[in-house]
Amino acid sequence: MIKTSIKTKLYLDTSIPSAYFDYSKPLRQLVSQKWFENEALNFELYISVVTIEEVERMVNIKKKTNIKELLLDNNVKILKLTSEAIKLADQYVKEGAIPQSEPADAYHIAIASTYGIDALASWNFKHIVSINPIKKIHEINKRLNYQVIEIGSLELFGGAKYGSL
Repeated sequence: MIKTSIKTKLYLDTSIPSAYFDYSKPLRQLVSQKWFENEALNFELYISVVTIEEVERMVNIKKKTNIKELLLDNNVKILKLTSEAIKLADQYVKEGAIPQSEPADAYHIAIASTYGIDALASWNFKHIVSINPIKKIHEINKRLNYQVIEIGSLELFGGAKYGSL
């Protein structure tokens, strides 16, 4: 009998691959680099077209190219922004889980939720990895029959051993 382990499906918002090349935050960069080197293989990784659009808007061409290569090298799958995800994102904003000024943040979480992704990693401690947004997102997801999605920084997904932020 062959034993197979099911990998956790992990959605990466744009801040995760971006941090890999962000020299302005050395500890976050180190954790991101070590995580991709040592932990990424333990997960089934996802991003979305929203991530691609955010990367495309970056002015730094070298960083943009490096992020794309990092995502390709790690076999990251790309999810579409569906009408269902847009509707859920609108609900997050309407109920105050995510500020109206940050629709992309709502889209990242809604895409992950509608696709049944297990968890979402982000370095955005202001609008995503924070107790109030997480509580509201969990309440909304439960009420609308979506699974509760784990939300945290890379530290939560094995990166804590590389440094503490």
